[in-house]
Amino acid sequence: MFGVVKKSIDNSMSNDIETVIGSNTVIKGEINGSGSLRVDGVVEGGISVTGNVVIGESGRINGDVAAGEMIVSGQVEGNVTTENCLSIFSTGQVIGDVKVGSLRIDEGGMLKGRSEMTPKSQTSFSED
Repeated sequence: MFGVVKKSIDNSMSNDIETVIGSNTVIKGEINGSGSLRVDGVVEGGISVTGNVVIGESGRINGDVAAGEMIVSGQVEGNVTTENCLSIFSTGQVIGDVKVGSLRIDEGGMLKGRSEMTPKSQTSFSED
């Protein structure tokens, strides 16, 4: 039952993805944009997009992430800020603090850090 929900969420977000960082790609530096992004490779630096971010199972991020919504099946080492939902799937790991509109963690998924849920109007992408 839950696998169907996971696939429908992943598929609906993947239709809007403008940029894909492939599994054989390593990016060092900041990524900023207004579209949605999928990471199957490695990003060593922060990501700030107004769209959605999908971290595939082979995806790794070492830096802070700010996005409209985020799905994590890989690994993020850094703080995460989302206006809407942060979903950590069973293979996903987030090591850092999160400030989100809502939070969903599947069995097996890991969050190591503090979590803060805020109404949409109070979520800010600026650093404190």
